[in-house]
Order: sequence, then C-alpha cells, then structure tokens
Amino acid sequence: MCGICGFFDFKHQRQRPDATAILGAMTDVITHRGPDDVGHLVHGPVAIGMRRLSIIDLNTGQQPIFNEDKSAVVVCNGEIYNFRELRPPLLERGHRFTTQGDIEPLIHLYEDVGDDMPSRLRGMFALALWDDRRRRLLLARDRLGVKPFYYTDADGTLVFGSEIKALLRHPAVRREVDPDTLHHYLSLNYVPAPLSMIKGIRQLGPGEMLVCDEDGIRTRPYWDLRFEPEHGVSEDEWARRVRDKLDEATRIRLVSDVPFGAFLSGGVDSSAVVAMMARNMSEPVQTFSIDFEEKSFSESAHAARVASQYGTTHRVRTAHADWVDLVESLVWYADDPLADSSMIPVYLVSEFAREHVTMVLTGDGGDEAFAGYPTYNAYFVREMYRRVPAPVRRHVVRRLVEALPVSTAKVSFDFRAKRFVAGAELEPEVAHFWWRAILSEDAKRALYTDEFRAQLHHARPTAELYRDHFERSGSDDPLARMLYADTRFYLPADMLTKVDRMSMANALEARGPFLDHELMELAARIPSAIKFKHRTPKYILKKALEPLLPPSILHRKKAGFNVPVGAWLHAGFGERARTVLAPDRVAAAGFFRPDAIRRLLDEHRERRADHSFAIWGLFCFQLWYERFIAASEVVPPESVARRWSIPTPVRDHAV
Repeated sequence: MCGICGFFDFKHQRQRPDATAILGAMTDVITHRGPDDVGHLVHGPVAIGMRRLSIIDLNTGQQPIFNEDKSAVVVCNGEIYNFRELRPPLLERGHRFTTQGDIEPLIHLYEDVGDDMPSRLRGMFALALWDDRRRRLLLARDRLGVKPFYYTDADGTLVFGSEIKALLRHPAVRREVDPDTLHHYLSLNYVPAPLSMIKGIRQLGPGEMLVCDEDGIRTRPYWDLRFEPEHGVSEDEWARRVRDKLDEATRIRLVSDVPFGAFLSGGVDSSAVVAMMARNMSEPVQTFSIDFEEKSFSESAHAARVASQYGTTHRVRTAHADWVDLVESLVWYADDPLADSSMIPVYLVSEFAREHVTMVLTGDGGDEAFAGYPTYNAYFVREMYRRVPAPVRRHVVRRLVEALPVSTAKVSFDFRAKRFVAGAELEPEVAHFWWRAILSEDAKRALYTDEFRAQLHHARPTAELYRDHFERSGSDDPLARMLYADTRFYLPADMLTKVDRMSMANALEARGPFLDHELMELAARIPSAIKFKHRTPKYILKKALEPLLPPSILHRKKAGFNVPVGAWLHAGFGERARTVLAPDRVAAAGFFRPDAIRRLLDEHRERRADHSFAIWGLFCFQLWYERFIAASEVVPPESVARRWSIPTPVRDHAV
C-alpha cells in the first residue's frame, strides 16, 4: 500500500533540469499514504516516485522495482492478492526475483504478456510501468476503482498520481475549477470518474488503462462487469457458491506482515467479513466501531452482538458534534470535493484502528453486489404507486407528504416519503438517480450567479451521467441495470473514494472482500429473481450467511453509516457553516449567489426544510475552493503538516 506519482515529457522526450526536486515535492505531499519509505526514479523524460506503507515483505519490498536488465520499472499503490500464484510460472520461464513481495511479479508478467498484464491481476491497485525500450508509460487502475488515479496532459507532459495534490506540485499543472464538474457535484456531493474538480485533470476509470508514448495519450477499458444470468442453479447452490467465494476472498486478504483487524458496524456486510475472518484465523479478530450519542444513529448494540458471537477483541469510540472541527483536514485529505458526511466516522474509526493495527478489512461493496440499497425496492414500489391516478398522486398524496414536519432522525420517514414521492413522477432510471440526488437541476441553477450560469450552456443534466451507465450495462433487466450503474458509478466515486482517502489519511490500509472482482462476477451471474427474491434486499447473500449470523443481524433494517449532520447543523456546527458560507466568502468565489445560500441556511435553521445534505456539500466545496484554488499555494492545514512533516511546495521552478 502506498501512493504513486510522476511525469513523462512525451512531447519533447527530454528531462527537466528540476525533475528531481519536482518529484520530491510530489511524493512529499502524499506522505500520509506511505510514511514508511520513499522511492524515486528520474530517467530521461520520465520521473516516477512512490511513498510506501509497508504491509507485505517489510525488508525487501521497496519500490520502484525493475526487471532483470532494468529496461522496465514499476511502481504500484495497492495489494496484489494472487501474487503467490503468479510467481511460480514466471520462475519456470526464467525470470529472476529479488523480493518476496506482491509487486515484483507485475514487471515480469509484463515482459511475458505486455498490456494484458493488468487483466491477470486480482487485487486493488493503481500502477505505473515505464518501458524504456519502447519509450512508453503504462498506467492502470483496478477493476472496481478501489485505488484512485489522476492524470493530466500539461503542455505535452503526462503528470499522474494517486492524489490531485501530487499533480498540483508540478509547476506545469494549472488550478482552475471545472464548471461542468461543479454542476454535477452539487447533485451528487462527490465527483465521478473521469471528472475532476480541477479543469484538465482527469481520473482513470475503474478497470481502465492508459498508454502514453510519442504519439500521445490513449485510454481503454480492460474489464467490465457483465450481467449474464446463469439459470438452472438452485438457491441452495447459489448460497453455497456465494459463501465459498466470500470465504476465499476474505482469506486471500489476510496475507499481511503487520497487525490487522476489521471495521464492524453491525450491518450484514461488515458482520459477514468478521465471521469469515474468524473462520480463517487462529487468534481473535480485532474489531473497531464508531458510535453516536444520537440514538437513531447508534448501531453499537448490533456490532457488540457480532463481536460477542465471534469472540473478537472489540473496541468502540463515540463521535461528538464538536469533532466536526476535523472537517478542514478531511477536505484536504479528500482531494476532490467530497461531501459524504460518513467520511467523518470513517476517518475517526480509521484513526482509532491505526492505534492498534496497520490494515483492516471492510464490508464495502456488498450492497452493490447483492442489491442492498432501498432504492432497488423503491424502483418496484414506484410501479405500484404509479397505478394511483395522477391527480390523486399530485394533489393529495404529494401535498400530504410535503406537509410532514422535518425530522433530523436518521433516514427519517418524512425524508424518505418526500424523496420517494418526488422521484416516483420521473422516468424509472432518472428516479433511481433522483432518490440519491442532493439538488435538482432547477435548484442548482437558482444558486448560480449569472456569470457562472453563462459557463454552463452545454452542461448535461447530471441524471444523464447515470443514464449512460444504465445503457452500458448491456442488460434489459431493471435490477441488473441499477446494479451496474451503482457498481460502476456510485461505488467508486463515493463509497470507495471515502474509504480510501479517510483510511490513507491515517496510513491505514483498507481491504474489501466484497470488492473481489471474482465475487462481483459471481453475483452478476445470479438471476435477479433469486438475488432479490420477494424484493428482499440481499436475499441470496443472507441465505448464504444463515449458518454464520443470527436473524437479528441478517434481517434488521438497513441503517447505513451516516452521521447526524442535520442535528449538528441545529447545534454549534450550524454557526460554523454560516461562517464558512458567509456572504463575503461565497461572493469571493463567484459561483453562487450569497442571498440564495443564506436562504438555504435560514430555512434549515428554522426547520422549514431539511437542507442538511445541500449545506454540507456547499460547506465542503467552499473549504476545498479556498485551499485548493483561491490560496496562493496549495498547502495542507497546519495540523496535517505537523502530523506528516509535509514541507511547503518547491517555489523556484518556472514552467
């Protein structure tokens, strides 16, 4: 596990005189991703670097790693779980190894199979491989997008890295907000690939590779998820296959030379991972949870039940509203703006776990693989609701729902009812997007200044980004189309971004068994009628787990990992939000009308509406803008700089 970065002058094929200093600045700013070691290579027109968090092969696993004659070199962020299976055939074909780690097989595999190398890997990774003979750079990102990868063409130089912050340390990379990305962010509260909030910087997509040489930059997919149901298999057999594959996916993620544990929320997915870990370990699993004082957000009793069943060493820490002071640091670590409020507990549980372990397993991906989100049920309930005459829906039901009092409880009835009724009037696939959307197209444009609105003449409605993924699914099954869109769009852009950034902010590696691509492919072959039988979320997964978890865990209502932002905005944090979104600060940025932002804050404070998600998104963007764009230099908050001893940027290198 680490962070990687570098640059390649593909246009002029020459080395910058300040290349070593620039590369040092790039690796310095991602020290949190790998505080144990640093590696650099500057060779002709290419410079590649890495920061290492040592997990496997502590003594000889340093990077960059070369092939035998040093004609090719690789750096990789992540873990390759099938490295032990890859190694023997390579040895038989005469390759010589100098390490015992999981990254060296990549360079030898490339020598044998070339650009097919990424498709042979089972793991989470972002890798960069320089082929000196062919004068080309190969970049690749893992299939599910667990690890991040950014790149840009800066006047003929490909600049790349695990985080945007590393790219911004290169003097040729400019800082300017991408208008279209901001437009989409306000509906999502996250930034999906291939977009980035900084104009010109792109994300390599999940399951995508990039090749750069003197002919320029080219990207292409090397993997996609296909929903091709396998019929004629019994429920019991599907349950066995799922249980066995999850067991294997967990077992191969237990390879580590450092202490490790698991996040345990008490939900089905994290509980399943802990159960599988306990089956494959001789010592007690170390488990970690974050609790909340607000009763509707607390899941501590459920986590404790699973911990007791499996005899884990269980530790719990309680989050308070005053911990939101961390948010400035979290915005820095998040890189692109990210306003998923659950990044707070993920950061806190990562910080907590890092006091005891260096690696954890998580339950991420279970909802997307096995249909666990309420929106899947809402899709089918919508079909029944639409049988009610339209005048009754619009003039009776909608008015009654809109009159419900605003609650700050977790996923409250008024919130769900209002969101469902509004979405039910839309096209089915737009409705699936809307049930998660933060602001509608009209609501967004009502916030914009005239000047910013003028930049968005060609901006697509954000719902179309989701619709694109429905079409790419290649399926006509409604559930399969939704699962594809969520796996390829929502999962990597929000859920996995949050876990990667907040865990790596604490130099903690997070591995997700449900994110195993073989498990995902298995789930995609299960017919929807079995996977989602009786419209029961995770029906087949729960059946598979019946021998391992009690009914009180398997069949309790889904809760999620949200934090009580709505309630916090009515407490002290509300004043913090009003300070950050003060008229002068909003006006200085130039995107939003200060009076429109003030109206949102007032309506929320007076409980006339629940604008908590929108306010949180605007709050996070404003902090991000002031640190990444408006500031004269992109430097971390003092608390971050002190923690990781990050130096200020190199200033004396003109483009």
